Amino acid sequence: MKAIQEFSAMPKPVILNTYECEDCLEQVKVAEMPIAGGPDKGKIERFYLGCKCGDLPLAERALKNDKKARMNRTKDIFDQNSLVNKSLLKATLENYIPPTQELHEAKGTITNFVNEFNPKDGKNLLLVGSYGTGKSHLSYAAAKRLIEKGHSALFLSVPKLLTKIKETYNAGSKFSENDLLEFVAMVDLLVLDDLGAEYTNAKNGPDNWTWTKLFEVIDSRAGKHTIYTTNLSSTDLESKVNARNFSRIMDDTEVIQMNGKDYRKKTF
Repeated sequence: MKAIQEFSAMPKPVILNTYECEDCLEQVKVAEMPIAGGPDKGKIERFYLGCKCGDLPLAERALKNDKKARMNRTKDIFDQNSLVNKSLLKATLENYIPPTQELHEAKGTITNFVNEFNPKDGKNLLLVGSYGTGKSHLSYAAAKRLIEKGHSALFLSVPKLLTKIKETYNAGSKFSENDLLEFVAMVDLLVLDDLGAEYTNAKNGPDNWTWTKLFEVIDSRAGKHTIYTTNLSSTDLESKVNARNFSRIMDDTEVIQMNGKDYRKKTF
């Protein structure tokens, strides 16, 4: 009976105000009540009831660890050394020597992209130009540099990406299509090289498998950084990937022109 009386005698908080916290978005009540016991008994203390900001660091750490675990679980899907042409493996921003002013400016734009990279502020680049001007070199070098800086990045030619997806349909595959697409969606930077070189059976129209998979990949990258490279003009690219995919590709995307002579033929 005594315990009940003591409990009923506990001071009740006085609600002064309510607001929505800008950080945790919870409804917070600002309350005051006297301290019930101890050396500060009777002292008026202010409390913020309902705010979850104290829990945010723990929640963010849990999400970060979960993402890292999922990345580690699925990263073996892509062996970057086997998917990238050997000629690209040594590509860096430093060893790309632009022969023209246009290509010099392209290198500068991509270097700035890397230096200013913020995984929370997605931005896309579309490198357009003729064969052999260094589009793959610069985009692979950008991905490699970001990995060195602690970010996650993946460089894939579009035909090889589609082949990887098809491999998951085999009964003996260690990974599912969902595993693969989740990994592609999660990386801080995805490079889709040689867009438009993939096989497309236009006879299938809206049910075209290639168009559907491209849309799933491109759509999953919303808000993240993606670099595309292509040898096609805008008209040819739109025709190749279809209007819906082309529209998604161009959303918040800076186009970088990279035209010139094929430097791979310079010693021929």
